Amino acid sequence: MVKPWYEWLVIMMYKPTCPAEFMPSIEQVKAQVHAVIGDESIPVDIQRIDKWIINETVAKVYSKGNIFCLGDAVHRHPPMNGLGSNTCIQDAANLAWKLNLVEKCLAGKSLLNTYTIERQPVGAGVVERANSSLREHVPIFNSLGFLKPSLEERKSELALLQQSSEQGRARRHQLMDAIDYTAHEFLALGSDMNQRYRSTAIYLTDAGEEPPLPSDPTLYHEPHTFPGHRLPHAWLNTAIPQEQLSTLDLAGKGRFALFIGHGGESWQEAAREVEEALKIQIAVYAIGYGLEYEAVYNDWYRLREVEEDGCVLVRPDNFVAWRSKSLVADPAAILKGVFKSILSL
Repeated sequence: MVKPWYEWLVIMMYKPTCPAEFMPSIEQVKAQVHAVIGDESIPVDIQRIDKWIINETVAKVYSKGNIFCLGDAVHRHPPMNGLGSNTCIQDAANLAWKLNLVEKCLAGKSLLNTYTIERQPVGAGVVERANSSLREHVPIFNSLGFLKPSLEERKSELALLQQSSEQGRARRHQLMDAIDYTAHEFLALGSDMNQRYRSTAIYLTDAGEEPPLPSDPTLYHEPHTFPGHRLPHAWLNTAIPQEQLSTLDLAGKGRFALFIGHGGESWQEAAREVEEALKIQIAVYAIGYGLEYEAVYNDWYRLREVEEDGCVLVRPDNFVAWRSKSLVADPAAILKGVFKSILSL
């Protein structure tokens, strides 16, 4: 791509009136490079010319029969917000554990139907966000005069930013506002983290009312353990401090995770019974003062949103599958019923 300081990537945008089939010649590209660097005497060797078209496309379904698609095969968009590789990895994480359990006959085949149901809305949102971020650069270009047709007009528009005049002040404010709004690209934690799954692989019975999205769901993320949400991050350590780790470090790794607290021993026993009955892996972690792990900054005690004797069940892809606000009369029966529902058994 770029090898300092002798190999470079040059990106040129087509004019709106340019036909889609147009491909510039090597001489045209050389002339453009010389114009950019301002020195025609510098030798330029064009190694390759590629055409890339901005896409705004998402597949309606991600799977059919025994064929499953992910990544750029199902969502095409510009690189704004850095969502491409991340979304591909998330697709894979969502699909992998489901395929694993179905292939081992530990889950019903209909579990695989939840892949499209959960991930397609995410892909659609990513495509929309990435293209919106691209369009949100236009006000910056306008403020700088970049979109004017002639060089003289562009220089004149750019000079406005230095003028001590009402027009100059207005243009500087316009530019600052346009730059500030790009936070929806560069600081968009919400667009990365506010994914919410709704499928049979999420157990919502008696879950209550889902928390509303933040005021600006593109910029902001508010962590919850409501089923279908991402497992919140919280720093943990042992009573005798060792290396600090996150709740996210404990979950995942191809198995379910059950987070419990004081008074949650019955949940641990229930998990062992369900493991034996359904032949699946469930890692159980007790978090609380004097237990296996402690919340370093007390964050987990607030974020778990259940009582100390409740539990939070997390899928192998780090999404909350189910939670119980408190201890129930027959934990093993309840937990087994939850798993059978999630796994389409």
